[in-house]
Amino acid sequence: MSVVKGTYVLLMRLPTDRSISVGALGLLKFEPGWYAYVGSAGNGLSQRVGRHLSVPSKRRWHVDSLNAYCCERYALVWRSGGPSECELGRILTSLGAEPIHPGFGSSDCKCATHLFSIDEGPLNALLMIPNDGMLHP
Repeated sequence: MSVVKGTYVLLMRLPTDRSISVGALGLLKFEPGWYAYVGSAGNGLSQRVGRHLSVPSKRRWHVDSLNAYCCERYALVWRSGGPSECELGRILTSLGAEPIHPGFGSSDCKCATHLFSIDEGPLNALLMIPNDGMLHP
């Protein structure tokens, strides 16, 4: 079995206001609503996305801290050759998603953040971008 590399957008719905401790970023405030997190997997795209959709108890990445409190999760995936996670962030911004919490998930690149607040308009536009599938728990 070959290892599939790629990128993804994890869509998560937070049902209530929360202040969440996010590693070195400290205590961050989150309003209820939908969030989009862009990420990549150099070794095992389906395993990485599966981990995010199953909400593991061990928090390894910034997104794990937010994801633990979300009640719905979906992921759009792009196998190798699709947009990079940084390109996905730029696409989300161009669609009207709001970048939030500087440094969230972007410690290994020059992007301001990899987390976005997203409402119905940008979400529907995102779903129209060709991808390799949507996954959910």
